[in-house]
Amino acid sequence: MQKIIYPNFERQRVDVFLANTFKQYSRTYFQKLTESADNFVLVNGKNVLSSHKLKHGDIIELEFSEEKTAENISPQNIDLDIVYEDEDIIVINKRAGIVVHPSYGHPDGTMLNALAAHSKGKWRPFLLHRLDKDTTGLIVFAKNDKAKTSISKQFQNRAVKKIYYTAAKGIIAENFGRIEAPLGRSPENRKIMSVNPTAKKMAVSEFKVLARKSGFTLLEVSIITGRTHQIRSHLKYINHPVVGDKEYGGPVVVEGKKYERQMLHCAFLGFTHPKTSKPLKFNAPCPEDMREIFGKLKPKEEK
Repeated sequence: MQKIIYPNFERQRVDVFLANTFKQYSRTYFQKLTESADNFVLVNGKNVLSSHKLKHGDIIELEFSEEKTAENISPQNIDLDIVYEDEDIIVINKRAGIVVHPSYGHPDGTMLNALAAHSKGKWRPFLLHRLDKDTTGLIVFAKNDKAKTSISKQFQNRAVKKIYYTAAKGIIAENFGRIEAPLGRSPENRKIMSVNPTAKKMAVSEFKVLARKSGFTLLEVSIITGRTHQIRSHLKYINHPVVGDKEYGGPVVVEGKKYERQMLHCAFLGFTHPKTSKPLKFNAPCPEDMREIFGKLKPKEEK
């Protein structure tokens, strides 16, 4: 636990101050860290919101247990499916089973380790958002401070578009739906997120039914907010958990086939380029295990 005494009289947000102090991390990272139920950030010994305004002499206690600094991550030769790369950003189609960043229980073998090797010391990868270990699909990393700041702001302003494909338990009757419910750490199981009386962070997900099959529904899901485990917890909330998602009560056997991970894939990612200001749109096909469950159905690609 690191202690910092806030030096300025200016009433600055805690997430802004921490992002300016530790430039290897994004503001989005500190927002999640501050509002985590695990007490990673305390101001004068208390939990605060990321929007909390600091005052002169405040004591900030900070724990980096979730993530290592990028420059301290050891390079490892791990294959990456690179969808796009230029001098400012790199977009990757993440496979299942790889963790995005080092954390407790996963000290190495992560995407950041792979990027440290890929960069060959010429640039430092900045983490902007996450995908769960067993979720597949598109993820973007920044290569410099300008790109990090630009894309982080786009995430904060909900200007980044992400579309997921998933298979949900049961038959969903509605062709379209919107789930608007707050998420927080589950009181019963701290490893998962849930809609519960103590949840404070509103989350919004919109879905469209692609097809209905025997005992499950194929969905296209757009997330309006970006909360931890948002799609997984929201679908559990409406009693249609993701197929293969044991943590959230999803069935692991569908049509006689066993699925070892949640059937969740980020198929589309859209944002504005941090330097050129041109819109960027990326598509990633579903991995083989999801193609099996989707059958001949081909989800419409975003143009």
